[in-house]
Formats: sequence, C-alpha cells, structure tokens
Amino acid sequence: MTAAFARWLRESRSARGLTQQALAEAAGLSHKTVFRAERGEAVSAYSREQLTACLGSPPPETADQMGQSGHFILSIYRELL
Repeated sequence: MTAAFARWLRESRSARGLTQQALAEAAGLSHKTVFRAERGEAVSAYSREQLTACLGSPPPETADQMGQSGHFILSIYRELL
C-alpha cells in the first residue's frame, strides 16, 4: 500500500461525508480494513478494488503504484478463465 493511495482514500471518503464504518459497509469490508488502508498499511488487492469501486478511480499516479502487486495482470485474464 502506498502513502499516495492512503491519502487519496482518506480525502475521497471525507469529501463524500462518509465515516470509515460507512465506507466499510458500502465496500463489503471490515472497518479494520478501511482503517489499515487509510494508514497506508497492507491490504489485499481485492480490498483496494472494492474501495476504488465505491469511491471512483484514484489519480493516475496512485493507480500506477497500486499495480505493483501483480493483481492487475490476473484481472486481465479473469475474462478468459
């Protein structure tokens, strides 16, 4: 997890007037996961996808850094499986 994604997540959630708990419920995640993500701690690629789906696409520089896990490659081939 990058500091840029954590900052984007906090700012996007706050701008929409959501609490961490409300975002967690909307994303189908635990409050603890949202808390960790906003602190820049490691969360799964699935969790990042769920948060991004709820809040919209992060800025391009943040999205580029998120792809470091290799999960992006797997999602490309998901349609073929």
